[in-house]
Amino acid sequence: MRKVTLLVLAGLVLLLGACDPATPTPTPIVGVTEARARIAQFYPRVDGSTSAHPLQVWLACEILGVSCAWQQELPWEATRRILPDPLVELDAEVAQTIYEVQHSGTHQAYVNLIEGEADFILVARAPSEDELQAARTRRVLLDLQPVALDAFVFLVNGGNPVDTLPLETIRDVYTGQITDWSDLEAFTAPLGEEGTTIRTYSRNPNSGSQELMEKLVMRGAQMVESPDLILMSMSGPIMAIGGDPYGIGYSVYFYAAFMQPHEQVKLLGVDGVLPTSANIADRSYPLVTEVFAVVRSGMPRGHPAMLLRDWLLTPDGQATLAESGYVPIGNEA
Repeated sequence: MRKVTLLVLAGLVLLLGACDPATPTPTPIVGVTEARARIAQFYPRVDGSTSAHPLQVWLACEILGVSCAWQQELPWEATRRILPDPLVELDAEVAQTIYEVQHSGTHQAYVNLIEGEADFILVARAPSEDELQAARTRRVLLDLQPVALDAFVFLVNGGNPVDTLPLETIRDVYTGQITDWSDLEAFTAPLGEEGTTIRTYSRNPNSGSQELMEKLVMRGAQMVESPDLILMSMSGPIMAIGGDPYGIGYSVYFYAAFMQPHEQVKLLGVDGVLPTSANIADRSYPLVTEVFAVVRSGMPRGHPAMLLRDWLLTPDGQATLAESGYVPIGNEA
């Protein structure tokens, strides 16, 4: 299990005490049971990626001993959430802790951690250069620990006959070298009367999905300019492609498969391998990513944020993580 500490201040290490003044500073403890009790008593301020929000809620439910499950909070909402069992009466303080688990999105979560507004974040990518620069400016060190596996995935309409594409071909689509579905060998039938021009949906800069796209797929290549197809939310690509037989977009596996599954959207295979939990666990799918638990370096070992991070890596924590639908980091080949 690798641990990554990013030294974001050249020549100077500023160890932040990092405890909220209102939060007692406990002495370090070792036992899992005692650690869980301490976390429950002084639950840390959390934040993270949109796609990691259900996991964060699931962890809070487990730590606080509350029965939670996947639910459609409102009949007209497309996104599924993990929520407490509505038939179980919750202690007011426990309910407040669970319902206050909110995620600001990847970029803002890093900003909040750096600025001391959060103490523990779950994010779908490592920090961007912008976020590292913000940490340098504030003389903060970010301590990253991979805790789960996810994957970067491509989305097409369910009526599209293409099921898998080479990664190189996907890159050519997003650089504008390939502009029509009929130019692809995998394309076997017309999509309709409007022609078969590919519409390349993308995400806004600094979003978790866009950073992964640039790092894993484009690798320095310039993306085709499609300003009208830039979507500002994680739900955007799924909702757009669900109604667009000529579109292609991207997301992360957990969000597309668990949080917002859409009967008119399918996940493309890459290099002949479909994104499934099994293929993510053994890394046969080529775009496997890591989910990171991030804290500020220098926090006391007994701080509840540190305890939560460390508990996640225990067999107990990894089993809880698997129950949410994520692939445990311990399943790596």
